[in-house]
Amino acid sequence: PTTLPLPETTNRPPSHTRTATDRMPSTLQPLLLFASLATAAAFPDGLWTGASYDGIEAAEEAVALHQVEVLKQFANSVEEVKERVQKTAPGWALGIVSAVAGFLDETVQVPAVKAHAAAMSLAQAVSLSDLRPGGRPVRWEHLTVVSGDGTRLRATVAIPQQRGGERASFPVVVMPNSWALCVLEYTLKQQEWAAAGYVVLHYQARGWFNSEGLIEVAGPADVADASAVLDEVGKRAAEWRADAEAIGMVGVSYGGGLALLGAAHDARVKCAASLSGWGNLTRALAGQAAPNQVWFDILMSTSILVGRPDPQIHAMWESLVSAVVDPAANVDPLLAWAEERSPEAFAAKMCGRRLPVLVSNNAQDELFVSDAALMLRQTLHGAGCRVQLLINQGVHAMAELPSLAGIGGLVAHQPVWDETLRFMQAHLRPSKEPPPAGPQQGEVGHHPPSRPAIRFQLRSPEGIFVAPRFVSYDRWPPREQEAVSLRLGQPLLGGGAAGGGGAT
Repeated sequence: PTTLPLPETTNRPPSHTRTATDRMPSTLQPLLLFASLATAAAFPDGLWTGASYDGIEAAEEAVALHQVEVLKQFANSVEEVKERVQKTAPGWALGIVSAVAGFLDETVQVPAVKAHAAAMSLAQAVSLSDLRPGGRPVRWEHLTVVSGDGTRLRATVAIPQQRGGERASFPVVVMPNSWALCVLEYTLKQQEWAAAGYVVLHYQARGWFNSEGLIEVAGPADVADASAVLDEVGKRAAEWRADAEAIGMVGVSYGGGLALLGAAHDARVKCAASLSGWGNLTRALAGQAAPNQVWFDILMSTSILVGRPDPQIHAMWESLVSAVVDPAANVDPLLAWAEERSPEAFAAKMCGRRLPVLVSNNAQDELFVSDAALMLRQTLHGAGCRVQLLINQGVHAMAELPSLAGIGGLVAHQPVWDETLRFMQAHLRPSKEPPPAGPQQGEVGHHPPSRPAIRFQLRSPEGIFVAPRFVSYDRWPPREQEAVSLRLGQPLLGGGAAGGGGAT
């Protein structure tokens, strides 16, 4: 569709919006508990007031009552948090917090970037996570990309080195950051893929950490930033031995949405992969007319801690909640805001050139649900894109995070990153190196990565500790599905054992 209508609304009172106990995955509770403990230590008198969480008896047995109260108060509006901090925290305290945050960012991240080559070579030598010894030597750089409006974005790039006498150029993969994750997010993948022959550039979107500007939730400025990054690739192509005609974009969560939007608006992107991303922002934040309050609070709270959110975000959220409660509310500004941030809205633009797209989401994700991933696949496929869809087990980004965090070897290997690399190889260097064969254990109707396919990971009682099994299809609905026609007959009326006199 060319427009993204707000889900059907009702006159439900605000109490019928999603609550923590309604929609919060149980695996997120430890993260919120950690946040509450850190907050209690930093602000003994409390920081948040407002909405409360229910059903945390287990936490009450584990932590002190005051810490539980902080956890209960975690879900609150951005404006209330800002107002409380400004009123209760002395100016000198805010200055110290700001200075310490900046010091940690500079002293931890910048030397880490400068030490990438040595640290990643060691990680590869000891086979950390998905890294394996061998491959090409990798050179690291950290750089600043200046967008069209002057905003400076922080970036790192892993550059494969040519072997003696070699004159090959390397495809390029651009990775925008996930929500609230720093410049080190993709370090292991950058090393792994650069050793395999890709120039891998990761940049921090505007508003996060040391990148300038405000967080605009994948708005037009973010789209322009993606093009500025591609401009930088073009300028440095000769130096990096990069093939500026073979560029793909990959991202997780927030980065997945940025990857699709960047590919939709810039034809230099030849393929794109969205891992745990979204297609329709309104559907993600208010599916079935139920605003996802818990996830909004989590996202906004983390953005305040490590970024600078645009105040318009909170205003649009309030507009969304008001529209659900009051069908007469004016939602035109909200719909326009959400539409320009929804990859589905640009399906025709994206698929007019038959862009190859990989969409991967997780079955228990309560933020970007798997049903929405299927809808995105159908929209893009119908518009002409070549789409490959993966539905994995796990909550939001859980299939992707173990490999990013370097703990991929502690659980059964999740093939989402392998699939993503094969997807890049199939579309960025198809004539140079064939994609490696992927795991086919438990497959039904396995298909090559260059062919549109849908793969569902089967649930296992052993969870993440056994090798995943999949069932796959080359189309949707699948060929194996049978069409059944049903019709209504006459109702049973009158006598007889069934109450009817012959009517069926």
